Amino acid sequence: MSFSKERVTLEDKAVVEILYPLHEIDSFNGEELKNYICCIGGEIDGVIINFSRITYLNSSGLRELIQILKFLKEREKKLIFTSISEDIKKIFVHTNLDRLFKITADDKEAESLFHEQD
Repeated sequence: MSFSKERVTLEDKAVVEILYPLHEIDSFNGEELKNYICCIGGEIDGVIINFSRITYLNSSGLRELIQILKFLKEREKKLIFTSISEDIKKIFVHTNLDRLFKITADDKEAESLFHEQD
């Protein structure tokens, strides 16, 4: 498995899966993330992907992240990215995907967004 995970229940009883991908998000690792999220989609209210351990992201990885977002949005579940390095954040900004994804500084800030309505 190219990521570690943690499931938390927030104060309002929302169940959130926090994923910590390791090193890179490319077609292989991104597909592994997507498959895992598809398997647990009925058990959770949303996903936080913590980028603190990511050093590489390519276009195939971006495609997988977009597919994850689409899957979760169709089920009215949230996807939030946290702890993105400046280098990785530049990729989101240059592709305008920072407008598509919710990005926060850390997991606590992301957890607070689960209390807000979209």
